[in-house]
Amino acid sequence: MTIKTVFFDLDGTLTDSKPGIINSLNYSIKKLGLPQKPATTLQLFIGPPLLASYEKYFGLTALQAEKALKAYREYYVEQGIFENFVYSGVPAMLASLQQTGYQIFMTTSKPEKYAEQICEHFGLATYFDGVYGASMDEKRAAKTEIIAYALNAEKLTRPAKIAMVGDRENDINGAHDHHLQSVAVTYGFGSLTELTTAKPTKLIDRPEKLLPTLKIL
Repeated sequence: MTIKTVFFDLDGTLTDSKPGIINSLNYSIKKLGLPQKPATTLQLFIGPPLLASYEKYFGLTALQAEKALKAYREYYVEQGIFENFVYSGVPAMLASLQQTGYQIFMTTSKPEKYAEQICEHFGLATYFDGVYGASMDEKRAAKTEIIAYALNAEKLTRPAKIAMVGDRENDINGAHDHHLQSVAVTYGFGSLTELTTAKPTKLIDRPEKLLPTLKIL
């Protein structure tokens, strides 16, 4: 079994987006008068679709969640999107994959437009053969939906030769849904318990371990 294609999550896998996301959440909480949540709860918003997280953690209706997301984006598009930084070792890791001949795609639950802007801003766009993300209305947002979107768009029909790399259980579960291999990164936002429970093919604790790991899958 030889991996030919790698799907990457964005938040918590390639970049530490926590400052911008938390600031955007706090802006929406203040604007809508929502109850403040502990930092541990707010961190759970990083990765999964935001509408679902507003409903889950604040008990909002679908309509209320849409209003919260609109407020979130008021801050995010002006400031939060670039309150973010690339993890050490990520550009070198992506360059090594590219030089080795892997196809590299991004599959993120962040809106595709924002993911593309982040890639351009941080100089990552040159490494990717395509960026696949959520629709702005989040009707396409779950990781399993994003993976299906990328597979269909790229006409990829050999799932055993694809590895999904991510830091949250939704990344690993999405890979399982489509029979992909999976590599969980432990330096992101998912706890070790969360990740091991999801049963990834492999775990790594820093970016430079990815290429050697892919070679043995």
